[in-house]
Formats: sequence, structure tokens, C-alpha cells
Amino acid sequence: MTVRAGESLYIYGMHDRGGENLMKQGNQAKGWVLVTEELRANPNDHGGSNYTDLSEQGFGVVVRLNHAYGADGTIPLPDQYQNFARRVANFVQNSPGAHIWIIGNEMNLEREQPRKHPGASQAEPITPRLYATCYKLCRDAIHRLPGHADDQVLVGAIGPWNPETPYDADPQGVYPANKIPGGPGNYPYFGFWSDYIQYLRDTLRAIGANHCDGIAIHAYTHGVEPELVFSNQKMNAPFEKYNFHFRTYRDQMNAIPAEFRNLPVYLTEIDQDEAWENANRGWVKNAYQEIDAWNKAGHQQIRCAILYRWPRLDKWSIVDKPGVQQDFKEAIARNYQWDPNVTAAISVSGAGYRTRFVHHNTPTSLPPAQTLTVSLTIQNTGSFTWVKGGSNPFRLGFQWYTSAGQMVKFPTELDFRTPLPMDVQPGDSVTLLAQLRTPNTSGAYHLRWDMIHEMITWFTTQGDKGQLVSPVSISTEATVPVTKPTTIQIQNISASLPQHPSKQYPTRPVSAIGRIIIHHTATPASVSVQRIASYQVSNRDLPGITYHFCVDETGQVFQTQALNVLSSHAGNHSNNSVGVCLIGNFTDNPPPHPQLNATAALLAQLVEQLNLDLDQILGYNELVVTGSPGATWPTWKGQLLAKTQTMLTTDTSTGPTPTTKPIQHYLLLWHNGADNWAKWDLLGALEYIEKFPVTIGFSIEEAKSAQYVTILGGPAGVPANAEQTLRAAGCQVERLAGDSEAETRRLLDQLVSQGKRFKTLG
Repeated sequence: MTVRAGESLYIYGMHDRGGENLMKQGNQAKGWVLVTEELRANPNDHGGSNYTDLSEQGFGVVVRLNHAYGADGTIPLPDQYQNFARRVANFVQNSPGAHIWIIGNEMNLEREQPRKHPGASQAEPITPRLYATCYKLCRDAIHRLPGHADDQVLVGAIGPWNPETPYDADPQGVYPANKIPGGPGNYPYFGFWSDYIQYLRDTLRAIGANHCDGIAIHAYTHGVEPELVFSNQKMNAPFEKYNFHFRTYRDQMNAIPAEFRNLPVYLTEIDQDEAWENANRGWVKNAYQEIDAWNKAGHQQIRCAILYRWPRLDKWSIVDKPGVQQDFKEAIARNYQWDPNVTAAISVSGAGYRTRFVHHNTPTSLPPAQTLTVSLTIQNTGSFTWVKGGSNPFRLGFQWYTSAGQMVKFPTELDFRTPLPMDVQPGDSVTLLAQLRTPNTSGAYHLRWDMIHEMITWFTTQGDKGQLVSPVSISTEATVPVTKPTTIQIQNISASLPQHPSKQYPTRPVSAIGRIIIHHTATPASVSVQRIASYQVSNRDLPGITYHFCVDETGQVFQTQALNVLSSHAGNHSNNSVGVCLIGNFTDNPPPHPQLNATAALLAQLVEQLNLDLDQILGYNELVVTGSPGATWPTWKGQLLAKTQTMLTTDTSTGPTPTTKPIQHYLLLWHNGADNWAKWDLLGALEYIEKFPVTIGFSIEEAKSAQYVTILGGPAGVPANAEQTLRAAGCQVERLAGDSEAETRRLLDQLVSQGKRFKTLG
């Protein structure tokens, strides 16, 4: 297959003009040339450049369009974005021979960010959203030009391993001088830091797949040894999941959201962090072998790997290194090419779509034409990230089949697909409260739960097994299991959220709580609880997240602090209140229905548990001058309280009497200070927790709200009188305590192998 002029099927490339002869065999060009241009932001400047000398020889041409370099910024200050976009369009219009353009370079590096004033030491951070705004203006300006509607405008490459640009959606932390993020020979950066891979992911999502033509990335090795190209060495904390050497490109490729997986990717800089040796050591051959192996595995194709750099402009010059040139020529002789047929098809590569259904409570006898809620915990065992948003989100669905194998169709099938509460990375798990609609006709059926990548594929069509529930009897004599409306599944994640290394919130008796205060985060709805907690700890220097509960837009409810924790969610009004925060910004619009319904269910549960009245539920802006929970609060407060009241008064006498305790099973561990807690007991319980989902915590007061309580460890941890206290509160209690932590773990593993949640309880 041929490609259009200005592109190449070969993955080889050289940064800057001058090395083209290395990539030519006779009249055949094998690779790419990358040219960088400094444009500034004068909208009346129509200057351009001519690249036909390259494209007419058969080279692929990539042109990086910088506003400037260093303190003047790879893209300008925001008030110059429109002028810069106009200058970019003027340049493109007068630059024949190229149609692939990169906007800016390594914009997450402080040294590439603009200053407000000449000589200013403080850079103006280029956040993902700011870059997205500039990129889209430039892309739109280029695509409006006659003859350039199909040009590829690429997202600039991030600087890998660089934590220098924290931003409100990804505030990761503050590192002291002796704990700098990085790998061996840590980077000399102090202060706030951010996750550079998250920066890339957030930048792409801020742009949107429908407004993006392609992506640039960079990769290097820390050292000159050729074997470092294949190294799997990881970074130090907090980036211990990421590669420290050349395979950082894999971290970047894996971070690309699924809806971008059919776009071209260009690896526009590859080199070592040290000056090139004048030697043919095989580093270059290894680098191209690595990228060829990636492409041949059927991944999203990397179209080029650009060797940095030809001219004598810095220590990486190749023009004066014949040994490196020979290494490059020997790599070119291997004729590595990317596959133009692997485009959208990579998004349906079967190995990417794999699940493990850890737990579900689907009934096997149900009435016809009913809708019920089923709890499922699902692990992502594939290679794709399950994204919650965008034009092709991942959702949980189901299919019913008759005993003869005929699929049952529903007119409103899409209404019963369950959205994800967050992006789910490979290896991570998520718990969903899924809506299940039963068939209209009685009979024996087979039910299959199945994840779907909307508008692309069902997982089971890619070889995944899904979760089969068979047989399921649909009968008019069956009843839908009734759960008290005020009971909602709450994921207690308080123990896993970021905490201050030395500060702690004080505690108070739960009986001191006299009201509930509603907040909003005033952030995009996609911001996770973990990021909120990280921001409050790192940027506000708080002991931990301020809210007791958070509710996201899909209706997932997270407990983020124990009720007895006196967190500072509402200033002086925190002492006797619980903080319930809705994730999102409700300045202009009220919360979506799933979020509102889940909040009402949570409030009903808290009102009963704490013996409160509905008039003790207040918005924070009813107490102080603040924007939280949004200017629209007066329009949805009444609706929220009405839903809460309905859930409190709904008659459930037609079904089984449910437990009045909001937590089914609580795993109680001991905690006697920052470095003195049941860390090893928790690690030993991981398989048990995976088998039998539980609420995990350290509070005896909180455990009183559970029907069953399992205490881990002997009375030296959780005291002996805790059992009596919990039984007096109506809990069924069991203590699992071996002679050592290892013995306690063996007790838990034995229960897992037997499929038993409890050793002595019924």
C-alpha cells in the first residue's frame, strides 16, 4: 500500500534536515524528516517555508510549530492564542510540501512555558485545558484553509518523567528534598509535582477525539547502554508503575484513551540523556527493533521514531558521529514499516477486552417485566483502559437468551446499560449497581452480563466470557428481592485516600452530629475522589479529604471519612455536622438524576442512622457566603428533600423485612497511630476481601452500623470489650485472630478456599 506524498511507510527518521542521504537507497527514501519552526504570534506575518525538496524525494515530513523557545513559551500566553492560531494558519498556507503539523513541544516542562513579563522567573503553567484550547484553535484555523481540511494536526509530545506542572484536576503532592520523584539519579525538582502520564491523558480528553488528528510522543534512555532500550526498570515512588527508560513510550501509548486509539502516533524524539558516543554500539538498531515489535503486535501504530538530532546544535549532534550514523544505516537496512491497515481495527483487538467478574448477586428466580438493581464487582483484565466518558464510553450491559438460544430484545435496551463511575485502568476493579430488566414472558432463560465499548464492540464478541447466570427462572410466582429504599451501597475508600504524613483530624462522638451539610466540588464531574483528596492534602495542607461522603455523577457513593472524624468541611460549622459532597459544578445546572437519587438515598440512610430531621439538611451556602453547593441549590434542594422523604416513608411490607443496618459486613482493623496499625493484617486479607466484598475500617463506632462485623487480630489491637460493645449494638460479631499475623492470614485463606464468609456465624 502506498501513502500520500509527505508521508512514509518506513519508521526511520531524523530530527532536522541534513541526514537525508542516510535514509536513501538509490532513489528510494526510507523514512521521515522533522523540521522545527519558530512562528511567534504576529497575525499579520504570512511568512512560510518550503518542504517540497523533502516530500518530492519520498520522505515523510513532520513540522513542529513552536510559538518560541524557553521563557517565551512553546505556545504563548492565553491572551495570544487567537493571534498564534492565525499565525499558524498563515504559515501553513504558505508552506508547500507538508501536511503534518505539531503544535508546541513538551508543554508540561516549566522551561517550555511562557512568562508574563521579560525576565520573570515564574512560568505560567500550560495546563491540559489551556493547551487543549490553543491546540483546537490552531487545528481549526489550519483545517479551514483551502486544501488543508485533511491535514494532520498533532498534539505536542509531553516531556516524559517530568512532574513540574501541577494543575487543579491533578494535584498529586509536595515532595521534600530527600524524597524527590524519579528514578536512580533523581531529577532535581522540588515542590509540587504532577503525574506526567495523567497530564497526557487529561490533555487528550480536554481536546476530545473528534477534534484531534494525531499524537506526538517522546522516549529516551537514561544512559548509553543499548540494552536499556529493552529495560523494564521502573521509576521510584510515586511513579513506580512507570518505566524509567525507553519504554516510557509504552506508558504514553497505554494512557491514550480508547476513543483515540485509531489515530496516528508519531515518536518524534528518541535519544539518550547523555551525548551520543561516536560508536556503533547498537542502541539505534535496538530502538527501531523495539518499535517494530510494538507495531507488529497489533498495537496502535507508531508511524515513525525520529532520531535526535542531526545538526551541531547541542551535545546530541549526529552529523559529527559516523559511528551513530552507521548504527542508523544498519537499522534502516532492516526495512521496518508500520502497517497502514492497523487503524480503527486496533480498537477491537480481542486481548484488549477482558474481564473477571469478582462478585455479583444476580437472583436466579425473578418475575417477568421487572427492573431490579444488581451489585457486581468487575476487574479489568484486558489491556485497554475502560473510559467512562467520551463518544465511545465503556458500560456494563446484559443479554437474555431463551432456552433455544434466541436473544431477547428490549425496545429501550440502551436505558439499561450501566455507566462507569470512573476510568478503570488495566488490573483495577470497579463495583457497579446495575439495572437489570427481566424478559416479558415466563420461562427458563440464560443471562449474560457483558461489558460494551459503545459503538465499537461487545466484549464477548472479542473472546471474553462475560458472566453467565444460567438458568434463570422467569415466573409470575417469583418476587423481586426487596431492599429497603434507604439502603444504598457505599464504597468505603477512606483508608485508601491520601493522608497527611503527620497531621490528623480530631474525632468526636457520633452522637454529637446534629446536621448534614451539602457541598459541591466546583470541578468537572470527571474528577475522581482520589484527586480531590490529593489536592486537599497537598495544596491545602489538610490532614485528609474534608468530606465524609462523596457522590459522583453516575450515582456511586463513596465514604471518605468515618462519621466520628471531625473534618474541616464547613469551617466552624464542621463540629456537629456531616459533609456530603456532590462531585461536579452546579453553578449553572442542577445535578443529574442518578447523582440526585443516590444522594437522596444516602441522606435517608444518614437521617435514620443519626436520628435527624430533614430540616437539618442544609446547603453550605445557607450558612456562610460561598458558592457551594452551587447557585442552583435553591432549585433542587426541594426535589432532593422530597426524594429523601419518599425513601424514608416508602412501604416495604410486601417484601422481606430488610436489616435496618446500612452496612452488611464490616472488617474491623486496629489503628493506633500513623506507623502503628494493622497493615499486615490488611495485606493478608486481600484475597478474602476480593472473594467477599466488605466495608473496611478502623472505627468501632462505625462498625456498629453493620449487620456483621469481623474483627481481625487479637485484643492487643482491637480491644476485647469491642465485641461486647458491638453485640450490644445489634451486630453479629466474629474475631479472627491467629497466634501471629501469618496465622491470621491462614485463617482467612482457609475461609476463601471453603467459600465461607464466616467461621462461626450463620
